[in-house]
Amino acid sequence: MGRRIEVTPGFCILWALLLLVLPLRLLMATAAAAGLHELCHWAAIGLLGGQVRRLRIGAGGMVMETGPMPPRQELVCALAGPVGSLLLVPLYGRFPCLALCGLVQGCFNLLPLYPLDGGRVMSCILELLIPRCRERILRWIEWGVLALLLAAALGLRMGCGPILVWGMLAMRKIPCKDSRFGVQ
Repeated sequence: MGRRIEVTPGFCILWALLLLVLPLRLLMATAAAAGLHELCHWAAIGLLGGQVRRLRIGAGGMVMETGPMPPRQELVCALAGPVGSLLLVPLYGRFPCLALCGLVQGCFNLLPLYPLDGGRVMSCILELLIPRCRERILRWIEWGVLALLLAAALGLRMGCGPILVWGMLAMRKIPCKDSRFGVQ
């Protein structure tokens, strides 16, 4: 199957709305940091002999669909994106907006929540160490992280928005092992 890049209408609408309210330099820095993040995933997949089947760019982010990978290979590929994002941080003196976007994207993507890179990393580590308990431990970790994020949002008095986001994240389903072929 050939490589495909798919841009959803939701992505176009989101960026059109963001152009109305945010400075162009912030949007360009965000796009550049996200592009480097995905390029690092793509490079790691290619260097490890994997294949990217499709890149889907949507309002919720970018997702690369790949073929099946063993846990060690998937671990390296999942870590490549956040590492690439965090490599932008030393550029703070010259490109502060780009460095900040890289820091935020890198840290956010390392949260151990599926389908973020951190969730994929946690899943791979547990698959390598204790595969029988992986799903149950992943679920507990996710609920713990979500509870901590909710507590922090409430402690910072961020209003009802974080509660709604927490509810939406908590209601999503963790996919089974066989269907986890993608890098966020």
